[in-house]
Amino acid sequence: MASGRGRAVNPRPQLDGARILVVVYGHIADTIAAIPALRSLRADAPSARIEVLALDSVRPVLEPCPYIDAFVGWSDFSHKGARGSRLEKAATLAALGLKLRRNRYDATLVLHRSSGAMRRLAALVGSPVRAGASNGDDGFTHPAPPGPPVESSREENRRVLQGLGLDDDGGQIEIWTRPEDAIAAADLLGNAPGPVIGIHPGSDWSCQEWLPDRFGEVARGLQRELGATIVITGSKSEVGLQTEVAAALKGDPILIAGRTSFGQLVEIVRRLDLLVCVNSAPAAIARALGTPCLVVVGLEDTRYTGLESSDLLRVIQPRVPKTAGGWCEFGRWGVLSSCHSPMCRGLGGLLELGPSPVLREALLFLGQLPARAAVSGPELRPPAPR
Repeated sequence: MASGRGRAVNPRPQLDGARILVVVYGHIADTIAAIPALRSLRADAPSARIEVLALDSVRPVLEPCPYIDAFVGWSDFSHKGARGSRLEKAATLAALGLKLRRNRYDATLVLHRSSGAMRRLAALVGSPVRAGASNGDDGFTHPAPPGPPVESSREENRRVLQGLGLDDDGGQIEIWTRPEDAIAAADLLGNAPGPVIGIHPGSDWSCQEWLPDRFGEVARGLQRELGATIVITGSKSEVGLQTEVAAALKGDPILIAGRTSFGQLVEIVRRLDLLVCVNSAPAAIARALGTPCLVVVGLEDTRYTGLESSDLLRVIQPRVPKTAGGWCEFGRWGVLSSCHSPMCRGLGGLLELGPSPVLREALLFLGQLPARAAVSGPELRPPAPR
């Protein structure tokens, strides 16, 4: 029996040849972070049948994954934070747990930031082996060892694997697309002149969004200084944001919000010279692809998403005090899966961040300014040590 921090306390289970359910609950960025754990699990258990339970919204991310045998989708809870939400959650978990229990999984793994609901679901599935981050009363046979108070999804997944006696392989995050996705992306971009710069102003949380006119001013500066082609990306629900940003531009941008599949968005990001965005799925995609990316962040702790400044990624964060816990005045943060209240846009510290330092850093990325000029603004957070 192994012991000590970072290794399995219970005997290491035999997973090769087993039927394994992996619970991956979250939006696209968290889902992408689960891919190295799935790859590591497959390497340890090449003949296992690995099925992933995840939200239908992230199906395009995981369904092409060569490390799994089946994608099991579900639609999430419908009334988070509303009256009756506890009853709905209990009923949904009971029905989902009963359905999954019939498959007689040998093991269930709950990845990243496992909520109480997902831990209860693992118990309902009833596998002989259950692993995940646990508070000690979940009945997990292989609980993840204690971790720091704040960590990224990938780091938590690493600890879940360690609870089983496995190691994260340390490799890069992978994303899969189809040849037709690349063709569609090339058609959307056409023969765009100058550096091609993406602007992604949207997020699942409006308090993480910067003001559209400030994005527009940055994009207009890039048009003026570099003759850049601006590509504005987003989901169907973010077409309004796209319109607001585009209204500030002098040249015609390429408007693709709501016009791309996930795979096509990936191929668009792959072709950009620079992406300027808030903390969102495209930031995670750019980091996985190695596309230069500049991320505008407010009060949030970037360690949760693993965002650190590097040669290809810059985090720009206003120098304002971080508040303890969430900053949502309505108590929605940590309760809902997302919130698109327009009144909250620019909160979370982003009102303190003007467009000038963002434009300077974008120009630095593209080799137009000396380093000292780009980091001299008082609103810039110094890059993380390398």
